Amino acid sequence: MRRERGTACLGAVLLTAALGLPAAGAHAAGSGQDGHRAAPSTAHAGAPLARPVAHPAAKATDQLLTFSEFPVGTAIDKQYQDRGIVFAGSGGGGTPFISPDGANPTSPVLSGSPLFHGGIQGRFVRPSGKQRTVSRFSLDVGYIDDPGSVAVTAYGSDGKQVAKHVVDQTGIVPVTVEAKGIASFRVDEEAGESAGFAIDNVAYPFARDLAALGDSYSSGEANKPFDPGTDSANGCHRSSKGWPRLLAQDSAKVRETRHIACSGATTWALTHKFKGETEQLKQLKDLKEEPGYVTMTMGGNDVGFADILEDCFTPRSNCADDGRLKQAEKDVKDVQSTVEKAYHAIKDTWKNADVVIVGYPRLFPKAAKDEHCFFLSPNEREGLNSLAGKLDTVLAKAAAHEGVEFVSVLETMNGHELCSDDSWIYPINLSGGQQRAHPTLKGQEAIEKVVRKRIESL
Repeated sequence: MRRERGTACLGAVLLTAALGLPAAGAHAAGSGQDGHRAAPSTAHAGAPLARPVAHPAAKATDQLLTFSEFPVGTAIDKQYQDRGIVFAGSGGGGTPFISPDGANPTSPVLSGSPLFHGGIQGRFVRPSGKQRTVSRFSLDVGYIDDPGSVAVTAYGSDGKQVAKHVVDQTGIVPVTVEAKGIASFRVDEEAGESAGFAIDNVAYPFARDLAALGDSYSSGEANKPFDPGTDSANGCHRSSKGWPRLLAQDSAKVRETRHIACSGATTWALTHKFKGETEQLKQLKDLKEEPGYVTMTMGGNDVGFADILEDCFTPRSNCADDGRLKQAEKDVKDVQSTVEKAYHAIKDTWKNADVVIVGYPRLFPKAAKDEHCFFLSPNEREGLNSLAGKLDTVLAKAAAHEGVEFVSVLETMNGHELCSDDSWIYPINLSGGQQRAHPTLKGQEAIEKVVRKRIESL
């Protein structure tokens, strides 16, 4: 913008008052010293100085930074980290800082260093500081006197350019950039902008969605009603009462759950169609926004746990004596390499999401006096509980090997196991079908509480 005084400056102040903007937006125009730029020249009197509060590309759930959150003069780097972004200078410029701007009625703004002529870099992060990506962001750039002099460039996690927008208008220009996997952006002068630029009203999605992969212990099995199309249609039995969906209700860090888990799934379902549904990893990859968290229960069906329970339930056989449990223990050892590959594939799908592997609960009481299963012999109960513990250990080792989180829920049903006086598990009987031996609502709530504690610690 051209540094002129006079009627243009008065016009900016009057416009600020008419719009009801805060006094910070009415800084007197000056010579450009101490962060006070002059109002735009009368040559650009028709250019828009303000825009509606809601940016055209912003959504209600987006983070919106107006740079009125900190005092004028504050150097900005990690102050917004808990809101999903950190700033730095770019192109050799110093740390950006908050400045008043007489040319912008939504002042204060974020200026590069030196004042209005330094490049600005924004990098999207988790509250922990870990890198993340977004699919879009928007910001206001200006005041632009020379179209084509400033560019907004977006980069992926590998540092390669994924999108670029050259600001080809005058005034305060809203810019929206959309591309998958945006990890950072830079706003720089491409050519001589006579009075420089600043940015304001930065909006972007904050990755708090959770994608829940896995089997029946993540789908919410045994908790009717099931989602339309997942009941009799394909039997995936996804329920709003499943612990992944409860997380979105109870945790401040989880906004929404993308429920992908399907009852009966093995690790095969991650890379192959299952019950008519697209492979789970492809569903995960096709999410428009990077999820903040990816959870999964998987491995129980790989070792045939449902078949083992059926064998143990049959009155004419003893699953501890017929060798079924002994074979299952071998299968548990062998499943480690299988789930390690699965965990690795999830990490590769969304590299910046926190991957949280969830184990399985122990289904039977530890003491014989606490269980009343007519079909269960003492050595079967002990063998099944031992198998559950060994599977928990193997899943934890696999998670540690792949560098992902593991949450043990082995003891979440303690005192409320199958055949106890106050069971939180759907009973094993002649009816119930695939719902049998799955946590009911109280059991789902118990699992959700343990998983939520871990997620909120990340």
